[in-house]
Amino acid sequence: MTHPQTSRPVSTELPDHAAGEALRAARDAALAALLERAARGNTTAFEAFYDQTLPYAQALARRMLRLCDQADVLSDAYFQAWRELGRFDPGRGSAVTWLLLLVRSRALDQLRHARAQARTMEQASSTDEPEALPSDAPDPPDLIAAAEAGSRVRCALEQLGSQERWVLGLAYYRDLSHSQIAGETGLPLGTVKSLILRAQARLRKMLVQPESFQP
Repeated sequence: MTHPQTSRPVSTELPDHAAGEALRAARDAALAALLERAARGNTTAFEAFYDQTLPYAQALARRMLRLCDQADVLSDAYFQAWRELGRFDPGRGSAVTWLLLLVRSRALDQLRHARAQARTMEQASSTDEPEALPSDAPDPPDLIAAAEAGSRVRCALEQLGSQERWVLGLAYYRDLSHSQIAGETGLPLGTVKSLILRAQARLRKMLVQPESFQP
């Protein structure tokens, strides 16, 4: 007796590897497009790039750094990315790879700085060495104060609105005038001036009276 053969439906799904490659290609193309728009002064595009890539940057920072150093390094890396948008070349690698190289470079700088601080403090606390001659090098308390000041600035920047952050970035990191910022962002000149003045005032208040500044 002949049993009828049951036909199996033909799968139209891509193999897992091929599907993953397709998703990565689509992601890379979308992020490259965001960076291209951001390089023309579109701050909204850069904010979208930040939101979509932050998990990758955080994962690398967690593998390399202590928790207390991660936020500062990520902030520095994204500011560097904003300043160097014109250097991104999609033909040489994906936007995620480019960003992670910046994060890794900043993390290595932080690790070297921490080791140098530790050596300086160890030498200062040694009682076996003769009294040191006067030096122009900063004392350990000065180094700690400088590091804390930098951290406060970054924390204050994080409390600003997105428009305030990016007009300050254009002004201080790309050295654009108010008129140039207005041209880059499409914002009215008066709005640009108001945003910068308001951001500067909020930063000043945060740094001088941190206890009175509410996130």
